Amino acid sequence: MQGNFRSVAKERRSKIQLYYDIVSAIVEDSQNNDSVSPTRIQFKCNTSYDKLTKYLEEMKERQIIAQEKSIKVTDKGMKFHQDYSKINELILDVSKQIRAE
Repeated sequence: MQGNFRSVAKERRSKIQLYYDIVSAIVEDSQNNDSVSPTRIQFKCNTSYDKLTKYLEEMKERQIIAQEKSIKVTDKGMKFHQDYSKINELILDVSKQIRAE
């Protein structure tokens, strides 16, 4: 029975994937709202509030985001988002090519 549970369980995201998901949520939410709150990011990223606050602190220290009244993505954060998106696209393209062979 435990074997079936593992196949159904969602695969865990890496820290860098969570960073990407958080930046994506901030970018998306900032287009629709004047301010971005941690709660909205939490729901979009489907993560616990405790884990999110830990990652937000790490991301501030790494200058990926800035937070005053609202959370914003820095230039460094946007560069990370663009680069990670390109890497994901490359991986998907290679995966499609492999399946097609």
